[in-house]
Amino acid sequence: MGTKDAPMHTSSARPVAVDASAKPPSETVRSVVTALICLYLVGLMLCVVGNSTSGSSALVRTIKSKLFSPWMVPMWLDLGYDSKLTYGQPEDADHLVEVAVSEDSQHKLKQNTNGSTGERIRFPSARMRGERASRWRRMAWWIARAEEDPDREGLLPAAMASGLFDDVGSEDLTIRVLRHLPVERAVHASGDPSTDSAMPDEQAPGRFEQAYAARVRRVGGEVQLLQAEPKAVVAPLRAAPATR
Repeated sequence: MGTKDAPMHTSSARPVAVDASAKPPSETVRSVVTALICLYLVGLMLCVVGNSTSGSSALVRTIKSKLFSPWMVPMWLDLGYDSKLTYGQPEDADHLVEVAVSEDSQHKLKQNTNGSTGERIRFPSARMRGERASRWRRMAWWIARAEEDPDREGLLPAAMASGLFDDVGSEDLTIRVLRHLPVERAVHASGDPSTDSAMPDEQAPGRFEQAYAARVRRVGGEVQLLQAEPKAVVAPLRAAPATR
């Protein structure tokens, strides 16, 4: 009764002996490890900031693909996709530039194999990929948006046509910006052949709408731009007179 109860041990784990002779890494090793960690974090930040393959520099793309890709993919940090989330508005769609000899030009128009009149050149073309194609899409988008700014309106189409006069062989060109139309799911379900995924967008009818159009010509060494007006502006619609 007079003896105290012995203490109860709740764990059977044995204490681990600490080796007093173990020493921490040297200052040189810690400095090297710290420098490597800082270098990795800086490179990782550059990869996240320049995560677009179309807009990042060649140096960032090289660092990302050669050094940091094995670590970014498992961590879901590889976000370099050209397709972005949008609101689905017409302005968010892909744009392209179409250049053709003007119908009013004195040059003889050629007949293409598909039966269309005149030879049309599109930028980006169906075979163009990568950063070059993305730049053409952005420029086409800016041409369509510049219509809202009187200071920049017509600058890009005039400069583009000036550089293509000699290549096309005509000094009277039509510059159009085409906007890609999204395809409704119901159209795919109906089996419409014009929306077949195997058919290129350039050949499919009804896949584009015109966002901008202008005629650019060179007369006496001076470049002139004649913007195409909508039909409602050129010839206003009038209500038909009531018949008795």
